[in-house]
Formats: sequence, C-alpha cells, structure tokens
Amino acid sequence: MIQSKKRILWEITPATALSLAVMLFAVCFGWLLPPEYGQENGAVENLQILVLSLAAGIAFSVCFTLQLRQQRRKLYALSGVFLLLAIARELSWGRVFYMDNAGNIPPLKALWYGPAVYPVVAILITGVLIYFFTSGLHKELISWLKKDNLPLLDLVFMITGILAADFIEHHTAGLLGNRTVVFEELFELAAYCSVLAFMVNIVFNSKFHSTGAPKP
Repeated sequence: MIQSKKRILWEITPATALSLAVMLFAVCFGWLLPPEYGQENGAVENLQILVLSLAAGIAFSVCFTLQLRQQRRKLYALSGVFLLLAIARELSWGRVFYMDNAGNIPPLKALWYGPAVYPVVAILITGVLIYFFTSGLHKELISWLKKDNLPLLDLVFMITGILAADFIEHHTAGLLGNRTVVFEELFELAAYCSVLAFMVNIVFNSKFHSTGAPKP
C-alpha cells in the first residue's frame, strides 16, 4: 500500500493545470458564452478537436523518441488510434461536414460511406486488440501500472469532466436553458484537456518515468 501511494502523484503539473483551468472556466463563466458556441462545428467543439488532435500527435510522436523503451513507445502510440476514433466520433463520423444551411446534420445511413463506418471501426478495433496481445503490449501495460508513477489528478479531472457533461445533458431538466449544450461541451472539453495533460505528463514529464533507462 505504501509503495502504491508513492507511485501516485497528486501534484498539479503545468499540463494538469490546463484541464483544471478549463473546468473552473466552465463553472464560473460558461453562462456568459453565447449558446451558439456549443453547437455542432461551434467554437467549443472545434477546440475539442484541436485538443484531441494534439493528444493523438503526442501519442504517435513517441515513436521517434529515445526516452522510453520500445515496448512503452508502442503502447503509447497505440493509444493514438483510440484518440483518432474519438476525434471521428466528435465529428459525428464526418456527418458535420454535410450540415445544411439550417444546421441540420444528415443521418449516417444517408451518406455514401455511412453503412461502412461501423464495420470499419469494428475491424480497426479488432486489429488493434490482436496486435496489443500478440506483441506483448498487455504485459507492458501491466508493468506500467505496477512500476511507473501515475498522474492520478489527470484521471480524476477526466472522469469528473465526463460525468459532469453526462449529468448536464441528461439530468438538468432544462434548468440551464439554451446554454445546456454550452456547459455540456465545456465539460467535455475539460475532459479532453485532461487526456492531453495525461499524455503530456506520461510522455514528457520525467516524474512519471520511474522504470529506469530506456531499453531497446
């Protein structure tokens, strides 16, 4: 138990401070933002895509760093695939690019590629999982969880943002009026900033590298 406590770092790193700042902004100033900021292709959603793209870029960038072992680099890079899927989902699998002038988005099945989206996603995830186990990355994941320091605050803020966004979407009974979507999207943005902070910390912050020198 003592060793576990030593491996969990609660301090607010500069990267972690970003997600905390976004969450505090959502609570304190979200009601000042125009309702259209929360719409599809709105300012907040565009920021979400940017943040997730940066997180995915960091995940893939580890392929070119020598600070981590090869297996660790593969593990982090593989997470980038799921971040790309999250980006695609935020873009409604490309449906937002077919929005009409009235702001209506067509159903996925109405698009020329629509019927292929979920089968392709299923095949991609299956391929990733097969590679994950056949290349021994499941052992690397267990080693990482057992030996390395963990940025727990990033995970806490991530879960908090997701739960807050879900609560606002489904359980506020219209109390937030036309800014309901704005608050929902802001807390999703805070959750995604926590994902970005998590990736920054585990890749670049030496405090979360406790396994010693990298090995080929």
